[in-house]
Amino acid sequence: MNRHEALQWLANESHQIPEGQRYKAHYFSPTDAPGIARLFYAVYGQGYPVDTYYIPECLIAEHKRKAIHSAVARTDSGDIVSHSALYRSSAHNPRLYELGAGLTLPTYRSSMAFFRTFQLAIDLLGTDGIDGLFGESVCNHTITQKLVLHAKSIETAVEPALMPAKAYETEWQGLGRVGCIVSFRVAVDQRKTMFVPASYQSHLAFLLEGTGLDRELVPADPSIPSGEASLTIQRFDDGGVVRGLITKPGADLPSRLREVEDQAVTDNYALLQFFIDLGQSWAGGVVEQLRGQGYALGGLLPIWFGTDGLLLQKHLVDPGFADMKIHSDRGRSLVELVKADWQRSQACARS
Repeated sequence: MNRHEALQWLANESHQIPEGQRYKAHYFSPTDAPGIARLFYAVYGQGYPVDTYYIPECLIAEHKRKAIHSAVARTDSGDIVSHSALYRSSAHNPRLYELGAGLTLPTYRSSMAFFRTFQLAIDLLGTDGIDGLFGESVCNHTITQKLVLHAKSIETAVEPALMPAKAYETEWQGLGRVGCIVSFRVAVDQRKTMFVPASYQSHLAFLLEGTGLDRELVPADPSIPSGEASLTIQRFDDGGVVRGLITKPGADLPSRLREVEDQAVTDNYALLQFFIDLGQSWAGGVVEQLRGQGYALGGLLPIWFGTDGLLLQKHLVDPGFADMKIHSDRGRSLVELVKADWQRSQACARS
C-alpha cells in the first residue's frame, strides 16, 4: 500500500470512534497500526507529511527495525485515541531520537490520554539504544513546550518560521509559518571534544549551561582547506526548507553555498539550514563561510553526530520572532540570542 492507496482506504472507511470509551496506555503492538493510521487521518486529514503513519504495514516495519517506538492510548474496543513516539529523524546519530508525532483525537483531549502516552515514550530514554531525545515544540502555543520541559529536556536551539501551519493539525492550517524551539535530553554520554568557532564562543557557553554535558572546549580552526567541498542537501518541498550537511570543507564552498541558495530562491523556499559537526576542527572555517553569506545562529544540537552539532540558518522570509510564544525564561533568552544574530546577519547583508 502506498500513500495514495492508504488515504483512499481511510476516506472510504469513514471509521467513527465513540466518545467516552475507557482506555489504557501501552507500547506499540502490530495490531495498533490500523488504529494509528485512522487517528492521524482523523486529526490531520491528508495533510500529515510523513507517509509511514498512514500505512499500517510501513508502521509495523519501522517498529521492527527500531526506527520508531510508539506509545498509544488504546480503548477497550481497540481504537487508538492518542499517540506519542520516539523516532529517528534528521539527526545523524542513530542513537538520538526525536520525541514527537504526538496527537490526540479531539473528543479525548480533555482526558489524560496524551500525557500517558507521552510519559511512556519518555520512559524509553536510556534503554534499547536510545541515548538521547530531542523535541521540536511549535511556538504558536506553549502546550508542547511545557510537556517537553516536564520531560526534563532543556532548550538549546530555535527554528523560526520552520514550517507552514498546514503541516500541523487542521485547526492551525489557516495561519502562516510556525517556528519551533528545540529541546534536548541526553541520558547516555561521555566526555567529548567540542571545537568552538570563535564567533560563537559566548553563545555556546550559554547554550551548554544546564545541559549536563561534559565537554573539552577547544578553539576551532578558522581556515578552509584547499580542494573540493562535499555537501549533502535535502529539500523539503512541502515545507519550503533546505537542510544541508557539509561533510568536507573546501575552497569551492562559497560557490557551492550560493548555488544552493539560488535554487531555493528560484523555488520560493523559506528557509535554509546547515548542520555543522563541532567534533571536527574545521568547523570554525565552515561557520565563518556561512556567516559571510548571511547565515545566523540556530543553536546547539547535543550528540547530533555522536559529537555535538551547531545549527546555522538563513531565512528567505520574515522569521516572525514577534509571533513566537515562548514558555520559559531560558527559552525567551535563547530566542533573543538567535534574534540578535539574525539582526547581525541582516546588517551585514545591507552593508
